[in-house]
Amino acid sequence: MLSFAEGEVTKLRREFKRVLDGTDAAAVCARLSQELGGCLPPPTRIVSVYFDKQGYPLAERAMLTPDNCLKVRTKEYSPDVGAGGRERVVLEVKRERGGLTQKRRVWVPRAELGRAIRGGVSLLPLIAGGSLAPVLAVTYRRHVYQVSQSWRVTVDRNIGFHAVSPELALSPTALTVERLGLPAWEDSRVVLEVKHLGAELPEWLAALNPGGAPAYSKFAEGMARVHAFAAAGVGVARG
Repeated sequence: MLSFAEGEVTKLRREFKRVLDGTDAAAVCARLSQELGGCLPPPTRIVSVYFDKQGYPLAERAMLTPDNCLKVRTKEYSPDVGAGGRERVVLEVKRERGGLTQKRRVWVPRAELGRAIRGGVSLLPLIAGGSLAPVLAVTYRRHVYQVSQSWRVTVDRNIGFHAVSPELALSPTALTVERLGLPAWEDSRVVLEVKHLGAELPEWLAALNPGGAPAYSKFAEGMARVHAFAAAGVGVARG
């Protein structure tokens, strides 16, 4: 079995995104299933919480310079196949710069998340200082298509944007869609992301690359939807 979340294509990669309607997404997913010999991977439910500092400087960067930004977030997976019965989250620092994406990740027991965010995780020194607070929760259903360690495609549906309190985000209890309640905004579109290590992609897949800056950011989109956040008059595409 390929390691989706911990492989090299997660740590350092190139990527591009496409935002699709349901019909186009179904056609692309059918082609991806063919690459996997006709298999359809089971979906995973993901709850992600984004963190920022006072004044939202990270959200501003994500909106104004999506090709040069930094995101700090947690993710929880259902099912979490590697949890071994423990409630845990993965804490990520994601840097996007000049067409390259780099991630640093560390798994943290749910009960220790508050301490980790306050700077207790030496593996993620970029978040040290204790000035980060949860600003946005995003929920979605993801299918992962991967046939090699060199490239992977994720397809996200049912994307919901939620306000989130520190009490919920840092609770020792797992953060679920049910605990978050109804989203402030639901995105009916499908977000396809191709992540690769520079290896040659199938021609039809490479042709999907829109070029230019990233086409979609859950962080920027969610901040605009939930907090009506706009940086220097720049909002996100409505549709």
